Amino acid sequence: MELNEIDITTLIVNKYTDGHNYTRNYNGEPRPFHTIAIMLQGTGTLFYKKTQIPLSPGNVFYIPQNSTYASAWEMDDKHACISYFSMHFAFEKPLKEFYDNSYPLQKFHVQDVVDLIEKYERLQRYLLSAPESNYFSVSLFFEILATVLPKMSVAPSGSLVQKIEPALEYLHKNFNRSVSVKQLAALCYLSESRFFTLFKKQMGVSPIQYKNQLRIKRAAQYILIYPYKSIEETANEFNFSSPVFFIRQFKKHFGTTPFQYKNKMLNPNL
Repeated sequence: MELNEIDITTLIVNKYTDGHNYTRNYNGEPRPFHTIAIMLQGTGTLFYKKTQIPLSPGNVFYIPQNSTYASAWEMDDKHACISYFSMHFAFEKPLKEFYDNSYPLQKFHVQDVVDLIEKYERLQRYLLSAPESNYFSVSLFFEILATVLPKMSVAPSGSLVQKIEPALEYLHKNFNRSVSVKQLAALCYLSESRFFTLFKKQMGVSPIQYKNQLRIKRAAQYILIYPYKSIEETANEFNFSSPVFFIRQFKKHFGTTPFQYKNKMLNPNL
């Protein structure tokens, strides 16, 4: 069984260790997957919007897909390195629990961190094994989600999101298809002008701009899942008129070329 058969496009579990203090800045390059990580050694600080989130050993923290943030990681008196376990994941069709970043970037308390670490270790072994073990991987992955989701804080959702939700769901599932504002408005039982106003007020861009952003974000995911694919193959997969146009649109959105983006994002450090 392939993971993408059940709409999991990314599932990576790794333990990262570094013997030097370091910083990372992803404010200009949204992370292409969700991350749930466990701080093991050293300390860290996440800089998200106007908030600083300090991290110490035993803390569990979540970074939503498409987040922009910066981080600083330091060794402390007790540890000669910085270490954390992270699980990166993304869905082809977003689960309702992760729709529209329902969970903000945060740290949270898990009562039995040792048990959670053991689950991460097992999931890592499954993912490195033969494809038959994917059944165990998927089962354990959702077991981990079932453990941590009740511990996480949910971002408040306004009534405007609920009104345009049918259109958002449609766009997430059909970002590669042509669609009109009129069609999207009909899904929400709103007039075209009312729908357009509500959508832009809530999402910050027009419906078609939002669809195009989804397409380029999914192309960015595709590059990380299939790093051996050529620019031509990726542009064709996502219906861009040419590789040159794809590179131009990618750089306009991410501020970097697909090749540069791939090299940076495949760097394991958070």
